[in-house]
Amino acid sequence: MNRRSFLKGTAATVAVLATARFAELVREGNAARPWFFPLTAREAYVSELLAAGLTNTTIAARLGISVRTTDAHVQNIFNKLGLHRRQLFAEWVARSRPP
Repeated sequence: MNRRSFLKGTAATVAVLATARFAELVREGNAARPWFFPLTAREAYVSELLAAGLTNTTIAARLGISVRTTDAHVQNIFNKLGLHRRQLFAEWVARSRPP
């Protein structure tokens, strides 16, 4: 499979879904300060997948990024929130996300 057909298929689909989900998340929170503050938009999207219990390898495959990039996103998320375990993070997402 060449790069162009891959981008037209999987990555393009993921990009469209990610954009739609992000728009939904911003609408749910305050436009000036969304519910996922202090995370960036990309970290917020990774956090949704992380809270769903996916591994870094699975998240990387879904987003079409490398595992090392996913590791960096997860580490940044944990550092910003002062958390050290995935279970605590999932609880933070459950508390922070609007009902």
